[in-house]
Amino acid sequence: MTISLRHVEVFHAVMSSGGATQAATLLRTSQPTVSRELKDLERYLGFPLFIRKGRHLHPTEAALSLHTEVRRSFVGLEEITRTAEAIRANASAHINLGCLPAYSTTLLPEVCRDFLRAHPSIRLSIHSFEQAVIVNGLSTQHYDLGIIEVDPRLEGLTALTIDMGEELCIIPKGHPLAKKSVLAPGDFEGADFIYFSAEDSFRRNLDNVFQEHGVTRRLRVEATTATSVCSLVAQGLGVSIINPISALHCRDKEIELRRLSVSIPYTVGLYRTASANGSDLSSQFLDFCATALHGIKDEIGKIV
Repeated sequence: MTISLRHVEVFHAVMSSGGATQAATLLRTSQPTVSRELKDLERYLGFPLFIRKGRHLHPTEAALSLHTEVRRSFVGLEEITRTAEAIRANASAHINLGCLPAYSTTLLPEVCRDFLRAHPSIRLSIHSFEQAVIVNGLSTQHYDLGIIEVDPRLEGLTALTIDMGEELCIIPKGHPLAKKSVLAPGDFEGADFIYFSAEDSFRRNLDNVFQEHGVTRRLRVEATTATSVCSLVAQGLGVSIINPISALHCRDKEIELRRLSVSIPYTVGLYRTASANGSDLSSQFLDFCATALHGIKDEIGKIV
């Protein structure tokens, strides 16, 4: 005996609905049939999935662990269903995009608006994760396109690089450092500073810069996204240094921008995997992104 799709379907229905009777209703079958399928599955697996108390089924720890994987499979099936529905609606073209969280709230909303106005039948899927997750997704062609910081691990992929200038200092309006037009590392000595998380590569690089200049900052708050850092700075909790795209986006939130005397270059990589090669729509989407990024860079140049 081997596990069949029916076994998985029954197991998922029971876990999702909370019982064999409810699962039978969902699957349009009988409760005894559901119970029999579950017992067959347990027999094959060699361990119990449910503790039976009267008419109630209580999932074991093993069942909860197994269902985590099963849910992922059903998410894939749901994506197939959505794609089929899109085809029926004459919206079969689909671009699957991976990007950093910072871009999902700053760069992409306007890019998607303009692109979809030009191509109203296109469907976009945006997945925002940390750099390492997107790099892995691009390497395995899980995404068609990727927008991240330039990464040497993706040298084999088609890419367009956009030099965005340098990282920028963000400070609350009225902060003593606002009196200076350019800030040096020494200006941050003893300052309340909003840090990125310890796992963030930018945090490590920035820490090295301050260590090289013998500067000690006061760690006030740690945050995982540039958007969070901006919001914390806007509340007057400290100062920070972030990417220029996010810095420009948050400049109206009680925040002032200043250049740093030490150069920390920031370059965006627009990546296209083999699954998107030859797709004019994918190329056009990246062109929209490139145009928007150049516009952001020009705007930054007018401010700082």
